[in-house]
Amino acid sequence: MSDGNNIEKDVIYKNILVDDHDDIKFTGERLIINKQVKQKYNNVLEEHLQRYILACEYVKDKKVLDAACGSGYGTKMLKDAGAASSYGVDISEESVKNAQKIYGAENIGYFTGDVNSLPYENGTFDIVVSFETIEHIPDGKKWIKESSRILKEEGIFIVSTPNRTMMNPGAYFHEKPKNPYHIFEYSALEFIGELLEEYDLIKLYGQIFGDEHKISQSQYLKQTKLILKKLIPNSFISIIRKFRSHNKYINHSYQLLSISEIKDLQPLFLIAVCRKKHK
Repeated sequence: MSDGNNIEKDVIYKNILVDDHDDIKFTGERLIINKQVKQKYNNVLEEHLQRYILACEYVKDKKVLDAACGSGYGTKMLKDAGAASSYGVDISEESVKNAQKIYGAENIGYFTGDVNSLPYENGTFDIVVSFETIEHIPDGKKWIKESSRILKEEGIFIVSTPNRTMMNPGAYFHEKPKNPYHIFEYSALEFIGELLEEYDLIKLYGQIFGDEHKISQSQYLKQTKLILKKLIPNSFISIIRKFRSHNKYINHSYQLLSISEIKDLQPLFLIAVCRKKHK
């Protein structure tokens, strides 16, 4: 799964969970490590941490950008995994200030910026990490191109996104996703197709597998409507959580599995490891 680096994954995992940042409100848009999330949304926390654990295997002695870093915990994990330097960028000024305050340290920096227009020269980074970002911005293709621009030759791009086939069964690309924070969502083929314009695909992983044939659009919509009546506005993560808890076809393992190992099932999340193409 990795490039051979020996990473103390358990240590990195435990270290990032030591402190609780209860002074920062969790809205469902950006993950925060605090008591509320650990107690009520532990499944979401586990999903995010496992993606960063994968990225940790590629970053030793590298200059790394964590694009759309949110609260900044992932940027810190990447530095703890041996990155020479780790930088987080996010469009939210408040998130960046909190990240710098909580996780800022030598060779870890946080900056406010738009991932589609980053203030870095061509070929600045060895690794760009971008988890659950691309579905939040209007032009995913533009972000993929921008990520390639700021990477060195043969630089690595590690990116994740929800799988529309499972998140919104039967929906088309141009239809607005159920998640209020998402502008669009990819199917697996659409995701791969976009990436191949700029990258060679090294590995494709899935997370949380289920049977698409047994999750019909009508079942999903009925379930979503029932859940929405009980939710606080803008807390869409609860939909995902309750959807999984009530659906026997969803596998609750957070482990990232190679798509090549899975047959007849679809992942809820797609994670790609890519290498920048020679131009």
